[in-house]
Amino acid sequence: MSDTELSFAKRVSGAYERYLAALQHRFRTNIPTRRRMFLGSTLALVLVGCAAFLFRDTDSHDEISVALATGLGVLVVRLAMLRPATPPHVHRLPGAAQPIVCPAPEPADRGPFVLAVRYLAGALALAIAGGVHAIAVWVLLVVLIACAAPVIVDKTGLWRERLKLRKALAAFGPKFVLGYGGYGGGPIHVGMWESHLIASGDPGVIVSLRANYCAELRAGISPSMPWVQAGSDVLGDMMTLTVPSITTFFYVHNAPGHLKLLGVASARHVWLGHGDSDKAGSHHKRHLRYDVLVASGQAAVDRYARHGVEIPRERFVLLGRPQSGDVLPATVPVTQVERPTVLYAPTWPGNSKVPDFSSIARAEQIIRSLIAADADVIFRPHPVFLRSKRWAPTLAMLDAILQADSADPNTPGKHFTGPEIVTDWSVADCMNRADALVSDVSSVVSDWLASSKPYLMISMVHSLDDFAREVPVAEGAYMVDRELAGFDAAVDQMLHSDPLKQRRQELKTHVLGHFEGTESAEAFAAWVHETVNTAYLRE
Repeated sequence: MSDTELSFAKRVSGAYERYLAALQHRFRTNIPTRRRMFLGSTLALVLVGCAAFLFRDTDSHDEISVALATGLGVLVVRLAMLRPATPPHVHRLPGAAQPIVCPAPEPADRGPFVLAVRYLAGALALAIAGGVHAIAVWVLLVVLIACAAPVIVDKTGLWRERLKLRKALAAFGPKFVLGYGGYGGGPIHVGMWESHLIASGDPGVIVSLRANYCAELRAGISPSMPWVQAGSDVLGDMMTLTVPSITTFFYVHNAPGHLKLLGVASARHVWLGHGDSDKAGSHHKRHLRYDVLVASGQAAVDRYARHGVEIPRERFVLLGRPQSGDVLPATVPVTQVERPTVLYAPTWPGNSKVPDFSSIARAEQIIRSLIAADADVIFRPHPVFLRSKRWAPTLAMLDAILQADSADPNTPGKHFTGPEIVTDWSVADCMNRADALVSDVSSVVSDWLASSKPYLMISMVHSLDDFAREVPVAEGAYMVDRELAGFDAAVDQMLHSDPLKQRRQELKTHVLGHFEGTESAEAFAAWVHETVNTAYLRE
């Protein structure tokens, strides 16, 4: 084969693989596509069966017997041509049993049986068309049925489990679903919003998409809402489990798996997010798919437009940050505090596909500089750090520095560090104990604005000339670059003169709206109640 022919073959093969991948994606995420594929494949099987039978020698005297075998063969292949999905299960739903362990054990792999069914189906079609004696045709059919039986049994079990769960859900009457895609800080994000959704007074359920995060969700936040662990066919589950009472789906992070829930056209889909920041997750093009976007303030609306994501203004609802209601305003200006406490809260570096805004790589210098500035330090890294083996030695080293200074009788340092600061203290608890903040590009900064206290931001990606333009919340911050040039001077200015106090107040309104105290949480709960009790009619 010449190089030209080989190149052409590779292009054809690549195009075919991309076509199959796109088809599989639509099958998993689009209900109309799934229905068309089901009808199309069924029609194809019927046509193959009819063609094989009609091609058969019409002089034979076993037409009725072979016709019956042909019909049964088509039916069996239709039922067993795809692998059975793992069934869903549920936790804390009244009237439904829950598994003893989480995730529930996987059922046996029926892939070899499905492949055998496909090959035997082809052999049966050839035998019918080739005029093979009816006895041989029926022998092949029996073997086909034997191979298909485990697949059909599992699919019957899946159907029964879905119907039992649907019955329990219908009795519970949930008005909304909180979708959980099961990545990274997912459990934290669910915990961030669950209480505020429950405050609406309406019943809801969590739908978790990935079984391998099932235990993490249960152990990490122990949700009080019932939650459904979807099986391997999420869209298939939701086609059955989306009971008529469900009007709304809420989403708190950018997991691609949520596309499988967005395929449910009978409900509205609402983006909540997990914080207001200028990371890519807060202006993703995928958000164009949502019917409603709940945003903190005008800054969030402007962010989409600034990044070329054109979403009609009427899709946005500005409700502040319900979580910021737990953040108390400063009672004493930081300039009057004899020994200030500084919260250092580095964000998670993310994955290789997004910019790394985290200042954790500079954490040792940051912490030593804060100690030298006669400040007490609360060190609260992003919770995902606690699950990372890569960063464990770094966290241990930083904890050791702070603990050693706290234990040294020759210093007045009284620092707060260790895993319990992340697991036992909420972000608001840390903020309320601190007089100033050091962070990077993170939603922590936006929530901190509710306190009116000063903050310092570290630009790990942008130059300082570009930082405030690309990350507008930095306009109210004392800023340093990734080399920490001028860090000590910026800390001194933040703690002892604080000339940016008025600018922070302006940013607070722009980012968090005009809400004060618990007003945002109350407005959000009222909006959720009205929304989930309003049926959605998709245009």
